[in-house]
Amino acid sequence: MRVNHPAFCRTGAQAEAIERMHRAVATIVDALNPVRNNATLAHPNPILLDEPEAMLVINAARTLLHYLDSCLAE
Repeated sequence: MRVNHPAFCRTGAQAEAIERMHRAVATIVDALNPVRNNATLAHPNPILLDEPEAMLVINAARTLLHYLDSCLAE
């Protein structure tokens, strides 16, 4: 999506740095699913995330969703 969708093909200021950030966020997204499946109340799990890590996961997801919403609203 980030490569082929026109909303994410940045050519302006710092386009190379933004592309590096896109790749970094893709790595974060890749890590979110196993955390959700294995350490949250989304599925029965005996061991849950501690609060600081839970907030990290929540804030990472919220930041990504805010960015996507902003790009797609243009």
